[in-house]
This record gives sequence, C-alpha cells and structure tokens, in this order.
Amino acid sequence: MNKLSNYYKNKKILITGHTGFKGAWLSLALSNFGAKILGISKNIPTTPSLYAATKLNKKINTKFLDIKDLNKLKKVIKKFNPDIIFHLAAQSLVKKSFLKPVETFSTNSIGTLNILESIRDLKKKCNIIIITSDKCYENREVKKGYKETDRFGGKDPYSASKASAEIILYSYFNSFIKKKRQFKNKYCQSRKRSRRGRLVRSQACA
Repeated sequence: MNKLSNYYKNKKILITGHTGFKGAWLSLALSNFGAKILGISKNIPTTPSLYAATKLNKKINTKFLDIKDLNKLKKVIKKFNPDIIFHLAAQSLVKKSFLKPVETFSTNSIGTLNILESIRDLKKKCNIIIITSDKCYENREVKKGYKETDRFGGKDPYSASKASAEIILYSYFNSFIKKKRQFKNKYCQSRKRSRRGRLVRSQACA
C-alpha cells in the first residue's frame, strides 16, 4: 500500500466517469493516496449514488461535460495537463444500447476517440488507461474464456461500440503514440489488455 501511495501522491490524475460506481471508488481511493484529481462526467447517473454518499465533490475537483464534445474536452485536458488518465466514462447498459444505439456508439467509440485526440497536444508523458469490456470480443457461444488473439466483434450495439473503441485505440497507438517514442518503460511499448472481471484495461503512453 505504501508503494501505491508513494506513486500516486501529488500525481495529476484525470478520471472520466468519476460519478459512476467504479469511477467513484477509484476517485476516492486515489484521493486518499494524495493524488490531485479532476473528474469529468456528463452527470450523476443514479440516485442515490456513491459519488454523493461519499461527498466526493468535496474531495476532488469535478467538471461536468460530455466527452462527445471534443473542443471542450481538449481545453479541459490541456489546462489540467494530467500525468495519468483513467477513462471509464461510457454508456454501459446493453439493453439501453438497443434503445439508443447512436448515443451508445457516440459515447463509447467517439468518446474514446476524443480522449485520445485530446492527449496528442500534451507536451509531457501521460499514461492513459482505457476501460473497455470483455464484450469487445466476438461472441462465438463457446464455453471457454477469451484470449488476447480472439477477434473483436459485437452483435449488439454496446458490444460493437466497445470493439470499436479497442480498434480506435490500436490505430492511435500505432499511428501517433508509438511514433513519439516517449515511452516511460517497456510496458508502454506495446498495447496490452488485462482482464478484471468484466473489465478489460488497455494502456498506452502518450
């Protein structure tokens, strides 16, 4: 725990989707480690919410904006100049994706694109951790876990939007981030994924 605390202390960390359940827990934990946090969310998605219950608005800075708005997002990220970005903001409900497919793709795919585009203007190294989902893989209805080499896909809008986000990250990593050669360590020289339950984490350095 001391290593975590020492690493995150005074780091400038931007967290998207910080008013959601996982985002609020992450924000709370990192604030306890002494990180300087800016949370970006469109709104507070539930009532009650962990964000409100923990009075997170008094512990960290919050900016309410839609990640689909590239111009506003770029201004906020450039001004804050983060060391680390955790991108959790998403339309995360499969059922809702059938009712609002355009919103789902716009938020999950274009929103991720906007985050990546926004960090291109940063003048320093910035680690970005993008949270996607195991649903980014093509569902072949087989009784086994997915491998890193499995195909991306998605029969429903939510799954397809997450697969799209992964492809966008792969493109940006190889087209822009990798070419900068601003790698902090070997881990950042390749795009990696790590399963965390239903979450998939993609990390790159810019």
